[in-house]
Amino acid sequence: NQVTSPTVLSRGEYGARVGIGRILDLLEKYDIRSTFFVPGHTTDTYPDIIEDIHERGHEIGHHGYCHERPNDLQRDEEEEVIDKGIKSIEDVIGEKPVGYRSPGWDPSQNTIELLLKKDFVYDSSMMADDFTPYRCRVRDKISKEKPIEFGKETDLLEIPVHWSLDDFPHFAFSEEPSKGSELSSPSKVFEIWSGDFDYMYDKLEKGVFTLTIHPQIIGRGHRINMVEKLIEHIKNYREVTFMKMKEVANFWKQNKYV
Repeated sequence: NQVTSPTVLSRGEYGARVGIGRILDLLEKYDIRSTFFVPGHTTDTYPDIIEDIHERGHEIGHHGYCHERPNDLQRDEEEEVIDKGIKSIEDVIGEKPVGYRSPGWDPSQNTIELLLKKDFVYDSSMMADDFTPYRCRVRDKISKEKPIEFGKETDLLEIPVHWSLDDFPHFAFSEEPSKGSELSSPSKVFEIWSGDFDYMYDKLEKGVFTLTIHPQIIGRGHRINMVEKLIEHIKNYREVTFMKMKEVANFWKQNKYV
């Protein structure tokens, strides 16, 4: 059983035991404050680590409770999971999260309405843009027989993501070939990540480069060294600011970019 397998569980424990410390030390070295999306179960299991992350000035965002994919849940089940995750974070750091990232980047048709109901400011789970935040919609009408009828834009800001800017597809090993089992070299991933950043900087007047990394994945020595190389690469550019995602959302809204 994948849920109780000691080896599978130890991979996650590596993130808490080793990976997170290396990430925090690297961010501290370059005076960067970031956003950590944490499942409620992880928050409840490692409250001291979550409190430390928060006390260092980083943002704690919502990431489900047991990493449940919302698209697999009924509306009432999804709302219960959101509430449970909020409580876990609030109990540890004393404040509610304002940002949400769907486990598996797989929100349901109900997710946006539920996030608005819970007073979230932004979501970061979808891929309709690459470097430009946009407003989330509700109640799209989707059919195979006729064109999509796009729903109403809301006040919830979407800060887009993509699999190519996530460490998991590049570095996560699976014993099942159908899920991918070939590990990428850090040099290949650096080329992809730096190439996307360079394109954004050259082509867009303003943009947001959103990178997704996991402590249990990126914490390995050869990979965390690559992240440091990427940070140094980005810092060579003028007029670039590292921001927490809630700061990005507030900046985008205050300047009426959406």
